[in-house]
Amino acid sequence: MEYGGVGRRVCSSFLPSIPVNSFDRCSLLTVLRFCFSFCLHPGYNHFRRRLEQFLPLSGASTVPTTGEEAIDTALEVLQTARERGKDEEAEKNEDHSNMGDDPRASVTDQDKASRPQAPIDNVDNALKVLVHNATEEFGFIPSDVYGGVLNAYDMRIRHANALKGLQYTDLQNIVRSFCVDNGLVSTTSHLMVVVFPRPPTAPGDFDTWAIDFKSIRIARRVMELMQLRGIERLPEMYEFFHKFPMSAILAGWFFEAIVHRMFSDGWESEPTPQPVRMVSDGYDPPVFSTNPSTSTSLSPFGPPRASTRAVTRVNFADRQLSDVTLDNDKYYVPTTVTHPLFDSFTIDVDPHTVVISVLRITISQIHEGSTEGYTHIRTIMRRVRKLLKEAESDAAVKVGYFLVCPDDGSRHQWRMPVGWNEGTETHDHRGDGFCIRVPVPGGCGTSCLFTPNFRPS
Repeated sequence: MEYGGVGRRVCSSFLPSIPVNSFDRCSLLTVLRFCFSFCLHPGYNHFRRRLEQFLPLSGASTVPTTGEEAIDTALEVLQTARERGKDEEAEKNEDHSNMGDDPRASVTDQDKASRPQAPIDNVDNALKVLVHNATEEFGFIPSDVYGGVLNAYDMRIRHANALKGLQYTDLQNIVRSFCVDNGLVSTTSHLMVVVFPRPPTAPGDFDTWAIDFKSIRIARRVMELMQLRGIERLPEMYEFFHKFPMSAILAGWFFEAIVHRMFSDGWESEPTPQPVRMVSDGYDPPVFSTNPSTSTSLSPFGPPRASTRAVTRVNFADRQLSDVTLDNDKYYVPTTVTHPLFDSFTIDVDPHTVVISVLRITISQIHEGSTEGYTHIRTIMRRVRKLLKEAESDAAVKVGYFLVCPDDGSRHQWRMPVGWNEGTETHDHRGDGFCIRVPVPGGCGTSCLFTPNFRPS
């Protein structure tokens, strides 16, 4: 089967009925749609009956072993979701107690709609959680979603084998065949990428096509592998993908990898990118925008440093954030596959002030986020204040929001999610917005982005 002359293998990754133009597309509606069709799968009834036999889950940290790989894997996913729900409920209760009788929650209805909610001990809700997890791990192709629920272990092995020998040239050939030859000729491309139509941007225009990794988890695995193949080629790959409008999303992944390196391994070339204050529209929630008239208005926060920072993974499921310290030489990256508001953060301490800088790395001209991110920022602030108390310091704690984008002359907006003025009584997550423009290939050249000190993680 082919679709409109796009190539003989494009159809295997094409979902005409389900929008796949953004990884933020995993709404409750999409999950429910898959749940409805999942019940028609031949293996559904047996899987549902067996799963129901082991629900509800006990309060123990370990899950029962059934001897059936599919059920065991499903129970592990449900246990993880159950623990995450407990953490969110504890955070909400703490915010409520800090706000007195204010009934507002730290996680809004908009966030609740983005994923299935507790109780997951009901088999129908448990299936929604499993379907949602499968879309996060394998993408939005129906056969992958069903396989990700019924046979997750084998699905993971198939995808791991497809990625195991992946080289830079393999990824370039996949994109070139799609963008130039209108096809996907690789025998493993359907395990890595998805192609989809995009609506016209102006009246009278035609639909366009785009290519992206199937899921954020797959994208992360590919980027980790590409960096092991040689970080010096990251700028080259950014430039290659950026020159094709259809593969611009892939360019964004490589830009993110470049920026992570810049902040962790230090910036040694001149000139150093300077953070510039963005303009707020003053509404609730605010929209921060770049403005040429403020191009000389530097922020009070520091630019990228020449010294290195140790990359430190932070698991927000650990509400104590035990890996977060007051050391100035750490670059924190969430362990979650995708964060609802930011990609990384740093903590800089002086005798009077602690600055928490949250960074969103993007090539998009308009960026948004989820209210859940505010909860995580307040969790960071809680951890910092605890450490300050232990150190007998009364330093003030401030937050700055940094949009990191290419230095290509584009104007950018960062639209803050709802809840900007909520839950701020104890830990005020609000702060000013700044923009850091990073030179990219075609402007400064690749020598500006990497020095001999750069090294794989």
